[in-house]
Amino acid sequence: MPHQIAPITTTSAATGLATPSLLALGAAWLTGKAFGLRTGAHSRARTTTTNTPDPSAPRPTPDAARERVDLRQPLRAMSQAHGPMLAQRGIHLDLFLPDDALTITAVPGELSQLIAHILDVAAGALRQDTTLHVLARAEGQHAVLNWRDGSVGAPRLSHAFATADSTTAERVLACQTIAARHGARIYAAPSPLGDGCLTVRFPLHGRRDEMHALAFD
Repeated sequence: MPHQIAPITTTSAATGLATPSLLALGAAWLTGKAFGLRTGAHSRARTTTTNTPDPSAPRPTPDAARERVDLRQPLRAMSQAHGPMLAQRGIHLDLFLPDDALTITAVPGELSQLIAHILDVAAGALRQDTTLHVLARAEGQHAVLNWRDGSVGAPRLSHAFATADSTTAERVLACQTIAARHGARIYAAPSPLGDGCLTVRFPLHGRRDEMHALAFD
């Protein structure tokens, strides 16, 4: 709102300005000075907030750390590394692998982490005497992993991912973060194993490079 200056009633001999006018101008100057300080402080605070990186945001993995990986390799290792733990909980692994390689561009250690997180969720969600079927296959330009448990009724593993609670949320988020870094997706979908499969879909090697090139073209 513009400042209202009172009518001139007396005049200063030195300046020729009315005394009330000087007071009004002085008040306006002080108000503008204070507003400028507040605006500058707010701007600096906003700049600091904007420039501060979000520690929770996933960090991009350097391309140098990536290599060609046959997805069948970490899946074969899965049976040896996690089979005994699942067997203690009464969960049996049934693994189906194709004859041909499923080559993707990935960080090998992160693939192992992704599989371990999925199996940890399965260990907590599945009941004893349950078989966990794992199918790896090529579909178009993608390597697809399907996970489906033989639970009575709806599959429990995909349900656990969709309704993550305090005991599984951290692992589910870790799976989603790793998948996103590899251009992959995790979702529930039907497969040759049946409905409601937990599905992880990776771009095959070469396809991911094309997508990366298009994104920066």
